Amino acid sequence: MDEDPLLGRTLAGRYRLIARLGSGGNAAVYLARHVLIERLSAIKVLHTDLVADDQNREHFLREARAVNRINHPNIVEINDYGEAMVTIEGEGRRLVVYLVMEYVPGESLHKVIQRGPLSPTRAIPIVMQVASALARAHQTGVIHRDIKPENILLVARKDGDDLVKLTDFGVAKIAQSPRSLPAGLASDQVFGTPGWIAPEYLLGETAIDGRADLYSLGVVLYQAVTGQLPFDGDEAQLLTRPLVEEPIPASQRVHDLPAALDHLISRCLRRRPDERPHDAFAMLDELEAAGAEIGLVGIERTPAPQGEVRTRPTPVHGTNATYHVERPSPVAIAQLPPAPRLGMVTPGALVNAWRAHFEALDRRLAPYREGGAMPPPVQDVDDRWLLLVEGLDRAATLVVETQRALDRLEGSAREFRDSLGRAIDTLAHDLSREHGKMLALKDQRTGLHMQRRGAARVAQADALLWEEAAVDDEMRRWRALVEDLGFQIGALQDQLFARNVTHENEVQRCSGVLEGEAAALATLHKELSTMSGVVVEFLGLRKPS
Repeated sequence: MDEDPLLGRTLAGRYRLIARLGSGGNAAVYLARHVLIERLSAIKVLHTDLVADDQNREHFLREARAVNRINHPNIVEINDYGEAMVTIEGEGRRLVVYLVMEYVPGESLHKVIQRGPLSPTRAIPIVMQVASALARAHQTGVIHRDIKPENILLVARKDGDDLVKLTDFGVAKIAQSPRSLPAGLASDQVFGTPGWIAPEYLLGETAIDGRADLYSLGVVLYQAVTGQLPFDGDEAQLLTRPLVEEPIPASQRVHDLPAALDHLISRCLRRRPDERPHDAFAMLDELEAAGAEIGLVGIERTPAPQGEVRTRPTPVHGTNATYHVERPSPVAIAQLPPAPRLGMVTPGALVNAWRAHFEALDRRLAPYREGGAMPPPVQDVDDRWLLLVEGLDRAATLVVETQRALDRLEGSAREFRDSLGRAIDTLAHDLSREHGKMLALKDQRTGLHMQRRGAARVAQADALLWEEAAVDDEMRRWRALVEDLGFQIGALQDQLFARNVTHENEVQRCSGVLEGEAAALATLHKELSTMSGVVVEFLGLRKPS
């Protein structure tokens, strides 16, 4: 297999691709090291054959917009995105479209399930974290549309529990957005994966909401505890059977499955969305109740974030590889240091390495300088190298300061989104519970109405009519409460949306400045490399490897 031509390249002057982690239908994922701050990231790069199509690029970058609307501890964060030109030897210039994602040192739930089914005591907290992420996503108008074990990453925490990270919002539907689908794609296009896709997608229904994700999450829960899918068959059968058959009950595959968990799985897999939990918060409550049945009390819906994650080497994004991060070795002044390579060290280390390199050259030029035997090109280097290194130092300082400003910008926006998101979660969870009460009242009223129509005596019918009226009054009170909660949530969501738009504009501006400063740094580095070559050639030295 030929070596990936993008390995070793630096995108946007900041992200050096150091290993390929895997590849999917539309993109490859790389491990990258931020050359300015030594931070690891996972970078998703759109496949070259898809880049030329504007629709493909729009579809790809929509993931960043979807995730940036959510900001949840159980969702893989996207820090940056954009397009960059890179030079490939033998090919020329290539446009690269990329997303810069949080580096998650874990493995997919798919890999874990392949080793065998999970116990309910492990599966429930995992699925609760996914449900918590979906609750936040749905209330901000984002439906994932491709929930499956491959898109659920697990990170081992120090206490032995799993920290969940939901990823791959590439086919997410963003509500209330005229560009939620790329131009030219039908609005009823089927998204998802056979076996996990909700029946309403296959039936061509248009009013699809977050309950489609809950169906897929129900399949994930079923698969986690049984090791199998709810329906048997090939890919075509996995698409058709959910439309005409009932799933094999999970309790038939796992005989000691807790009853509450079996019931919840069955509800999630109902063909009709209105027979499933009415939203992700309701599913969270039912998962908590199922956990309590087997002794799981006080389950963390969103466990502590990365500060408590193990630091041992682990597979990344479902691969079995581990990666070594390059670090600059100490510069030896006694011999000629190698000319530094851009992107291999931090800006400050780059300046120090060039200074050490030219100081070593300067000492070897001393005899020629004293004898007046230096040709004009070498004399020019002798006169200018210190000025260029000082210019490189200033450029490096600007790059580092701008990167720090960008990090502060990201940090403040993250804190704002997290704080506001939690406030929205609290209100939305209250709204979900009130909605559940409304549904129960509606069912009660329907039952009373049917009883009244079938009443044999007038007195009985009158009594039932009074009961109906009482339920109507109760429903009016609940409806007013629901409307008030909805108004409060809407106001907070408007604030969140406005702040996200402002933040995205600020980040793009700051990133543009950083790219310009990084380009200036690269220009100075290139000029110093040329000057080094002139002196080394004059001295007849071989550069140390």
